Amino acid sequence: MTNTDIQQVTIDGETRLLAIIGDPIGQVKSPRTLNPRFAAAGMDTVLLPVHVKPELFDITVQGLMAVGNLDGIIVTVPYKARILPLIDEVLPMAAQVGAANALRRQADGRWCGDMFDGRGLVRGLRNAKINPAVRRVMLIGAGGAGSAVAVALADAGVSVLTIFDVDSNKADALARRVAVAFPACSVRTGPVDIPGHDTLINATPIGMAPGDGPPAPLDGLTSEVLVIDVIIKPDTTPFLDAARATGCRTFNGRLMLDGQAEELAAFFGAGERR
Repeated sequence: MTNTDIQQVTIDGETRLLAIIGDPIGQVKSPRTLNPRFAAAGMDTVLLPVHVKPELFDITVQGLMAVGNLDGIIVTVPYKARILPLIDEVLPMAAQVGAANALRRQADGRWCGDMFDGRGLVRGLRNAKINPAVRRVMLIGAGGAGSAVAVALADAGVSVLTIFDVDSNKADALARRVAVAFPACSVRTGPVDIPGHDTLINATPIGMAPGDGPPAPLDGLTSEVLVIDVIIKPDTTPFLDAARATGCRTFNGRLMLDGQAEELAAFFGAGERR
């Protein structure tokens, strides 16, 4: 056991609590990632998993918010959109995405909420010495992950963002929201058309199941294109395999996950926001 591990498990009456909520909850790994960060920052804070049943969602979250030594809540599936009405102050990124994945108790007792899924990807890119500003992005998927990625990329200064989703209405709605919030970004929808883009992102779950192929045809893909898949498991996907075969630089969902861990740690006081 390392010194950080020893610090992490030293809990007493002064310890401040954070909860991560979801249904199911057994799959979450955030406590393993964030608790050592809190310990390393000298914080007497511990993150605990809490299984919240859908039929008891409101009363459970309100009960957690009433716990005097609970300072924050991390939100995972399926509650990122459902949590919004319970937040006193929805911060701009969460408002634009329409979902929040982290809440923090303010000094006055009110709760603010923000969204870090897309910000995690942006931070991961910067950690990899890739500046998202002025990149030209082809984004596949306009669901929860795609919405967070689209808003965060536009906020980071991408010059072109083309959004494709099999549900064209969903893609159009996301494009309109991004265009209004970030007029400097050229936002459009359409089929996956790689020429004219230097970044290709899959923000759909296609590739997780055995037998899945790429989420869209990859015609026109060249080695100059940066290719990212937000899927974490499996470690590689047919989408990434095809990109590597073409000579592309690729990243899987670990890029976004690690960046998100840094963002969340900073949100709760264990690091710096970028």
